[in-house]
Amino acid sequence: MGEEIARKFLESKGYKIIAHNYRTKLGEIDLICEKGQSLIFVEVRRKTKAEFGEPAESINPKKVLKIKRTALHFLAEKGIYDKEIRFDLFCIKGKEFELIPNAF
Repeated sequence: MGEEIARKFLESKGYKIIAHNYRTKLGEIDLICEKGQSLIFVEVRRKTKAEFGEPAESINPKKVLKIKRTALHFLAEKGIYDKEIRFDLFCIKGKEFELIPNAF
């Protein structure tokens, strides 16, 4: 459900979704988007209750490394070498959400 919220929001802001739940043996990327000349890898984090902390707090260095390795695999697999890339974090807490560009 969190990824669907993120997808709709990103599309409303002019992002083109080119892949979702991209999986390899290295890891998974929730959404891969294009906007202009940029390719954006988006990690979606959702928390339903305040006592479990903030969504952004749930992403650790190990997860970031897995996402970056998976992104490199995607780029090599697709032969993409000429795009600017970035890693965004889409946080959902209750009914509120926030897009954090260049999160890591």
